[in-house]
Amino acid sequence: MAKSGSAGAFFRAPGRNRPAGAFVKFAVPVAIAGLLGWALWLRPEQFLWIYPAFGSLFLWFSWSGEKEVKYIVLFLVTVAGFVLPKLAPGGDSLAVMAATMAELLCLWLIFFFLARLESARQSAGEKLAAREAEAALRIKNLKDELARYRLHRESTLASIRDKGALAASVQDMGAASTPDEIKARLESVLEKYFPGAAVELHSGAPRDFAEKWVAERKIPLLVRNSEEDSRFARGLFGPGERSLMALPLHLFGSLVGFIRASAPEPDRFKAGDLRGAEIFCALAGVSMENIYLYEKVRELAIKDGLTGLYTHRAMQARLEEEILRSARTKVPFSVIMADIDHFKSYNDTFGHQAGDAVLKAVAEVFSAGVRDIDFVARYGGEEMAVILTGVSKGEARLVADQLRRSLEARQFDFNGVRSGVTASFGVAEFPAEGAIASQLIRAADERLYRAKQGGRNKVVHE
Repeated sequence: MAKSGSAGAFFRAPGRNRPAGAFVKFAVPVAIAGLLGWALWLRPEQFLWIYPAFGSLFLWFSWSGEKEVKYIVLFLVTVAGFVLPKLAPGGDSLAVMAATMAELLCLWLIFFFLARLESARQSAGEKLAAREAEAALRIKNLKDELARYRLHRESTLASIRDKGALAASVQDMGAASTPDEIKARLESVLEKYFPGAAVELHSGAPRDFAEKWVAERKIPLLVRNSEEDSRFARGLFGPGERSLMALPLHLFGSLVGFIRASAPEPDRFKAGDLRGAEIFCALAGVSMENIYLYEKVRELAIKDGLTGLYTHRAMQARLEEEILRSARTKVPFSVIMADIDHFKSYNDTFGHQAGDAVLKAVAEVFSAGVRDIDFVARYGGEEMAVILTGVSKGEARLVADQLRRSLEARQFDFNGVRSGVTASFGVAEFPAEGAIASQLIRAADERLYRAKQGGRNKVVHE
């Protein structure tokens, strides 16, 4: 940018800064002065005609910009204007002196005119330089503003990307139905969020130094450049791990796994990336907690809280399913109804805690004595029900008798008193002994009642 003092350079001779230009700058006025002096020496009587030519020196120095030399020349020309007329023939005459003074006055006017012109040029140059400086400042401010705008735009785009990815992740993970599905979707989201990076998700204990660091401090780890990070030795990192992130996965406040993302280039991950990954991990944890709570609520709705067996309502739904399946496949199934003998006496004699222990023990015997495809429910109070899929009444009688003997062999200790527990069983088959659920249950209940009337600890199937 041109400074104010150099604005006059625009009006100066080209090449003035070169050595040849410096020589010419002083050689020309010396030559002019020499020629004028020689002319005066030869023709002193022509003084009035030769003297005005000294004004060309003002023009030259005004053009060349040598202000100090110009004042010296003005002084010398003025002195010459007073001295030289006296040396010329007839210079003492009043007319010659008046003409000389007039010429000298004209030379001074030329000098002042040129000085004003130079001052005006300099002022214009300074104004131009000021405008250039102002324009340069505006350009700089505009560039700074443009840089801030670009930074803001990038930040906004990154925020939009993060929010879009977060919204998509919320929707995607919200549609997952199992923890494994959530983990797979979380891994997929992180791979999209960090393209080109290696993303790994696993459950269980920490496997390397980074995951141990996270587990001990319970905070995420960000390594921008493995070769410059003083916290870890270089040999701990893999060959393609110049930058790394490790984050914990929590479920109900407990550490259940880790997410690890690595890249071969340094500074691949920044603090904003770590915050984004934390949000995704927290979202996955909340989704898994929701699934767990949903399953727990669902389980509590269909299972008895004391025995862990299915409830009466769940048993009725399963019975309807078995009836439809049996009607379609033409394969019968059987129902066993069982009731604990003298159950009230356990509560009255040993207390309700003893009664609860008996119910849990009976539930364990029944659950262990049937197949995985069979269905065991607490029908109500001390009464149990078993649905045996694809089993005839004769086979069901054998299963019921095995349950009866297993329960009879079980011993209990109530406050130091050893005691045993027995149960009575009734068996019915679909469709031979009931075309609908209520008929089938009624048939099995009637046989259970007969087993009670017949002395208890029996199986009645006819």
